[in-house]
Amino acid sequence: MEKNVFGLLLLFIVWLPGFTQEKSVTEILEESKAKLERISDFSADFTYSIEIKTNPTRVSKNGKFHYAKGKFVVIMEDQEIYSDGKSLWIHLPGEENSEVTIMNYDPEESFNFDLIFSPMYETATKAIYEGKKSVNGISYNQIYLEFSNPVLDYHQVRLWINETSKIQEKVVLVNRKQTITTYAYTNIKINQGLPESTFVFDTGNFQGDIYDER
Repeated sequence: MEKNVFGLLLLFIVWLPGFTQEKSVTEILEESKAKLERISDFSADFTYSIEIKTNPTRVSKNGKFHYAKGKFVVIMEDQEIYSDGKSLWIHLPGEENSEVTIMNYDPEESFNFDLIFSPMYETATKAIYEGKKSVNGISYNQIYLEFSNPVLDYHQVRLWINETSKIQEKVVLVNRKQTITTYAYTNIKINQGLPESTFVFDTGNFQGDIYDER
């Protein structure tokens, strides 16, 4: 469940190359790609929610996210995940039963946030520019995408790309069962020069249980 959640975080920032059906779509996504190529590190608050058509309950979470090439941190109320590209720390906080598990990091088996800055949507069959929308005084370009690949978990995606920063700040995914997953970034900061220590969990001052599986 958690791996699927963080895997979908990869869809926050994407680029769709090569579309000629709608010139504005190509221009917007190429500008976004160019901006992303100049980002050395990235931090933001994030929120996500899942709405299941057959279940009226809406699941939502929020947290903080830090990224530099090959490294990442995801911090939520009930879980923290750190990786320096070599090791992975999964911290489950708690007043009485706090614990951290350490293991070798394998991007093929775990969360690979380097994909955030890679082309991801070559298999989209349709890209439509839906115009601009202003939210809290910020103008966003909205893009609708469709996918026919049955292997993918989703078949419709809507993107909100900040017109000024060129960074995607919201994505809505719809799967074939009409489950709607929404993600959004706020308080985005880039090229901060994040130190290496950002991506390492400090076990030296940790008072809970440590399980080292490396």
